[in-house]
This record gives sequence, structure tokens and C-alpha cells, in this order.
Amino acid sequence: MEIRYKRDLNSNYMILKEERLEEDYELRMITENRIYGFLPCVVQRHGKEMEYYYEITGRQSMELSYERKKLNFTQLKELLRELLRILESAQEYLLNPDHFLLSPEAIYLNIRSEKLYLCYYPAFEKEIRGSFLSLAEYLLGKLDKSDTEGIEFGYELYQSALEPNFSLLELLRKHTEKEKGRNEAGDGKESTFIPPQGLSASVQEEVLEKTGSWKNFFKKKTKSPSLEDYAAETDRTGNGSVLFIREEAMQETAYLQETKKEGLFLRSLNSDYPDLQIKEENFLIGKKRDSVDGCIPSSTISRIHARITFDGAVYYVEDLNSTNGTWADQVQLNPYELCPLKNGMYLTFASAEYEVQL
Repeated sequence: MEIRYKRDLNSNYMILKEERLEEDYELRMITENRIYGFLPCVVQRHGKEMEYYYEITGRQSMELSYERKKLNFTQLKELLRELLRILESAQEYLLNPDHFLLSPEAIYLNIRSEKLYLCYYPAFEKEIRGSFLSLAEYLLGKLDKSDTEGIEFGYELYQSALEPNFSLLELLRKHTEKEKGRNEAGDGKESTFIPPQGLSASVQEEVLEKTGSWKNFFKKKTKSPSLEDYAAETDRTGNGSVLFIREEAMQETAYLQETKKEGLFLRSLNSDYPDLQIKEENFLIGKKRDSVDGCIPSSTISRIHARITFDGAVYYVEDLNSTNGTWADQVQLNPYELCPLKNGMYLTFASAEYEVQL
């Protein structure tokens, strides 16, 4: 399934295409009604092909929203409540839930309220239970490890989704009921969380790799860097000037290599905005400090505005469905369009202008 994106004067769209000879009930329902939690959709016909334009203005994909930040218990429960309400709306309109795209890149959240929006695509056909299981595993990997309540709830949800022939609506209703006491018997004993036996190998490996064991999963590890750590880091670095670091508690001096300043440099043309030094292969730009790598404090900048990527040879800029757009040498980019960067090129993120220095 090919997804492309387009920006016009006022709106941004995610576009899907299929061959269809005639309109049917589902198509009329999603284009003639504003159904709760559905991405607004209009259709354009080109011969035997039909293009579905889903409006994503003012929304960001779940994949992007949680690329840098973690999901907590409250947010997870709210997502499930929204999903339940959307599925109940689909039921009211007699729409087949198997046509929902539940992949993180096709699920959208309102930038401010984080209200959930789903893409209903009549040409898509996958059992909703399988789609939800994949989504539940994705959400499991995005949970904040320090939030014990969220972790326990997430694994309970995932284990329920592993049960054969489960009812998704019943599962969601069960997990979105008003929160009750963890110990309804009132015996005062602390509950014990046991990871599900059916947990997929990929999730187990991820958890074990990060924590070492299930026993230590909920323990927040903190470790102050030692001189041995610095020395090991020195061995891994390249050429550069020698940096002396004194750790007062140990009264010792270590010799460290400071890596060369390499990568992409974006020089700000406005003193109100910072320069951006980019060494990473994936660098997010926006105004939401906890969700991006480079923060531009401007009201015209979207929370997660653009991305700089490096493929080993070329740097690219990509607009991330921002409200006020991204320009490369005065040419406005469509959402998620990769534009190669060259030395001396000018980039504009909304009202913030930068010069590219390679």
C-alpha cells in the first residue's frame, strides 16, 4: 500500500489510492459524514482509480508523537478510551472495523489535545484483532519504564490481546472501566506482576536487553560515570584535541579525546533562534523541547516541525506535517517529502531562517 502526502494552501493530506469502478455504502458513509474519530476524507476519481484524501492538518502521527517521548499510564488508558469510542461509532454506521489502519504511521493525534484519529480505508482488509495486537505490542515498547502502573497495565492488555478469539470491544471496555483499587480483597498485600507467557520473543529480548532481568524491570537505574567509563569512551573516539577532565571526588585527571565537530551546521539568520549542530542520523526540530533534538522557541514553529536525516552520504530535510510549513531555497515542501541539502542552501521553518553549512 503506497501512501503519499500533499499540502495545499490551507490543508495537509495523506493520500491512498485504489482501483474502484463504482461507489459503495462505506465510501458514502466516510465522505458524507463526520464520524467521531475518523480522519476527514474526500475522494477524487481518475478513470478507474480513486484517491482518498485524508486531512491531517493540525495532527501528527502516533509514530512521530512518541518517537522521542514515552507513554504513561494515563495516556495509554485515554488512547484505549478513544479507540473504543471510535469503534463504537463505526458500529453505529455499520462499518467494518477490519478496514481501519492501526499502524502507528497511519494513526494520528491532535497536536494539542492528543485526541485520536483513525484512517478508515475501504480497500484495506485485515482482521481488526490482528491489527490491534500489533498496535498493543508497539505501545508496550513505548511505555515509560519508570511508570510501574503503566507497565503492568500495558502487559495485562497485551496478554489479553494474545488470547484466541478475543472480542476487541469487550477487551477495550474491560480495560477502560473506572480504575478500581489494585487489591479489591483489601488484604493489604502488595500485588505481584508476572510477565505473560505468550509475550513475543522480540519484546522479551528488548526488555531483557534494557534491564537484564524481569526482576529489575521496574528499578530505575542510575549510574554516575567513572573514570574507567571515560577511558573506555576515549578509546572509541577519533582524532581531536586532548581534553582534561578532573573528577574532584577522586582527585584524579583523565585524558579524553574530544571528537571533531562533524556533520551538518544550520546557522540561524535570526539572533532570537539558536544555531543547530547536527551530528545524528535522525534529528528532530520543533518547539516542544522534550520531543525534539533541536528546539526553536517560536510560536510559529510546530511542536515537532521537521526532521534532518543522513543516509551516510547525503543530508535530507523533511517537513513533518507542520502547520506553517518548511521551505528549501523558497520552495515549500510537501509533508514527509525528502529534500537533499547542499552547502549554502537556505532553510526556513515557518518564520525561522537558517543557512546550511556542510
